Amino acid sequence: MPIDRFYVVLNPAAGRGAAVRVRGTIEREMARAGAAFAIVETARRGHAAQLAEAAALDGWPAVVAVGGDGTVHEVVNGLMRAANGGQSVPLGIVGVGSGNDFARLVGVPEDPAWAVRRMTEAEPRAVDVGRVGDEWFTNGVGIGLDARVAIQVDRRRRFRGLATYLHALAAVLRVFRPPHMTVEVDGQRVADGPMTLVTVGNGGRHGGGFWICPDARIDDGVLDVCACEGLGTLGILRFLPRVMRGTHTGASCVRMLRGTRVRVTSPDPLPVHADGEIIAEDARELNVELHPGRLRVLA
Repeated sequence: MPIDRFYVVLNPAAGRGAAVRVRGTIEREMARAGAAFAIVETARRGHAAQLAEAAALDGWPAVVAVGGDGTVHEVVNGLMRAANGGQSVPLGIVGVGSGNDFARLVGVPEDPAWAVRRMTEAEPRAVDVGRVGDEWFTNGVGIGLDARVAIQVDRRRRFRGLATYLHALAAVLRVFRPPHMTVEVDGQRVADGPMTLVTVGNGGRHGGGFWICPDARIDDGVLDVCACEGLGTLGILRFLPRVMRGTHTGASCVRMLRGTRVRVTSPDPLPVHADGEIIAEDARELNVELHPGRLRVLA
């Protein structure tokens, strides 16, 4: 039977206020479906995770994230902590952020009204979720160049869009030197040397439209790994347009791999993001693992 009670976590800063503007739509569609609901707005970073965890532990049968990938990331972390080794409480999404990568991957309608209608009618679907250290992720983990750019974008949080990304990229390229990384997939060493980036993908779409791991599927029981050897500035500028189209996988500088456990070590401090959220700026060892079918979504 479809779920009829929803705890809604709304990030008022998402989409430059778009989340607040769709609140009335959410209330109207929930009422139309005859669903009981509570809407709570977040007040700070990390608050969405706290609210989601508490709601799951309090017995709410579904938790809805209203925001972008950052909001979804936090809510998923709260749900997975509450699950404590089991399957999560079902997750609903109303995507109103700048990227909405995960929402698109699971088939959430872009129109907020249709997104709510879908979740009030859908049966929960099990998808894979990843973990790096204590952090859970839905889309993927990025190490190296993309994480450096994510740090710069984060410092420009008041501004979003392609122009912000390009300014951040330009700032990074002025000083970026590929760090040395040793990469192991399921215990086998697959790369050892200067690396532009290593991305571990649960889903194929990252960063609001980059298909870094284009063949990744969120319910196939494996992680896809894109390891790109060290490139100079010109090589990076040639490489990025191919990543946006997902046509980079055959490049001589790229290795595409699959597995359920990925280990990355380095003598250099590594920047790391999970779903675009910065989780480290100076990591030297990372262990990433897949948890198949542990996250349930309504889409």
